[in-house]
Amino acid sequence: RGNKLSGPIPSEIFNLAQMTMLRLDDNMFSGTISSEIGSMEELQGFLLANNNVTGTIPSEIGRLKKLTKLNLRNNNFRGSIPTEIGLVTLLTTIDLRGNALEGPIPSEIGSLTNLREIRLEGNKLTGTIPFQVKLLQKLAILTFDDTVVGSIPKDIKTLHPCRLCNGQSYHMVPPAADKEINHENSTFQIDSFNCAMLLEQTQDPDQLISANACEFIGGNCVVCGSGPFQDGPPS
Repeated sequence: RGNKLSGPIPSEIFNLAQMTMLRLDDNMFSGTISSEIGSMEELQGFLLANNNVTGTIPSEIGRLKKLTKLNLRNNNFRGSIPTEIGLVTLLTTIDLRGNALEGPIPSEIGSLTNLREIRLEGNKLTGTIPFQVKLLQKLAILTFDDTVVGSIPKDIKTLHPCRLCNGQSYHMVPPAADKEINHENSTFQIDSFNCAMLLEQTQDPDQLISANACEFIGGNCVVCGSGPFQDGPPS
């Protein structure tokens, strides 16, 4: 991890059947992921973010029954998300953002009852959000591009959920400006954030926030029509 290793990932790595963690992130690897990855049945984490790997995500990934973390962020993967990913039922995190993946979000992801985070933005995905995904009780973060349509539960954090004043300016309500709140007390939590901190999150796409938090802001923290803050569609 975090070196300047380049070239294809040696296929021999995928024959290490007893390996539990494979971290190759933050290098310059290219080439593709071998279908032999399906032999790594003890693997719990596969982290390949920030490389130049191409090709498709192999369907053999569905054989990794012990995998809990899959991070392929910021590569050049193309094709669709394999439906076999729904067989990896221990997954808690899927991060596929920043690739060239196409097609719909597979409904089979709805089988991943341990899933807490899905990051899919920065791809070419289309279609609607499967209703099966919306029913995942542990899911706390779901991000995607505007090319995917559909609503998500209001307690799930995502990108750009706030349209408090429809692009108008707004200012903070003085009595609420220093009010401490406890909101969304869960694994991915906003604990004791004041209104100013929540408003900062709505301006920063890397600070995810839920529709529930936006409703709280709109009801307790701001008045539309004046002030320095702007709230509208992302640029």
